[in-house]
Parts: sequence; C-alpha cells; structure tokens
Amino acid sequence: MSKILSILSLPLGILIALKYFNIYNINLLVPVEITIVGALFLIAMQIFSYVTIHSYNQGTTLMGKLIKTILAIPGVLYIANIFYPLNLGFDLQIVIAIFLFTEGIYGLH
Repeated sequence: MSKILSILSLPLGILIALKYFNIYNINLLVPVEITIVGALFLIAMQIFSYVTIHSYNQGTTLMGKLIKTILAIPGVLYIANIFYPLNLGFDLQIVIAIFLFTEGIYGLH
C-alpha cells in the first residue's frame, strides 16, 4: 500500500509544481483544486505511515512521531489557511509539491 501511495504522490507533486510555476493548470480539467487534494493527501499519507509503523513495531519513537508531524505541517497549514487566512511569508503550494515529490521518491526506494 505504501508503494501505491508513493506512486500517486509523485505525479500529484509534479502537477502542483506545474500549477505553481504557471506551466500547466490541471484545474481547468478537474473541478477540484489540486493543491487541496495534495494537502489532504499529504496529511493522510503521514497518518497512514504513522499507523502502519505503530502497528508493526508495537509503538513508535519520539523522533518518528516528530518527523511525521513535521511532514504533515504544510498540509495542515494549507487547510487551516482556507478557513482562517494566515499571513505567511512564503507560498505553501510549492512546499506541498516538494514534500509530495520527495515523499514519493523516498517511498519507492
């Protein structure tokens, strides 16, 4: 299941990056905002990873919990930004794209 999620996160990260750099906007074809899908996928991927590691290893270390939390923060901030506008000095869209792409590459090794 982890490999399937990694295979899905690679094109999702690439599509978000293409939208960020105004090369190609997939939202013209798909009625859903692709960055929201990417943020939710990033959060879900970290929760799934935490649950599988926790169940197979009968617990996780503090460092494992911290890493999964840090990797989910861009997605949580993007979703929170929809309901409560935040004034951040950077664009979360490219951060989500980079996290999805690197998570996809890391999961396929």
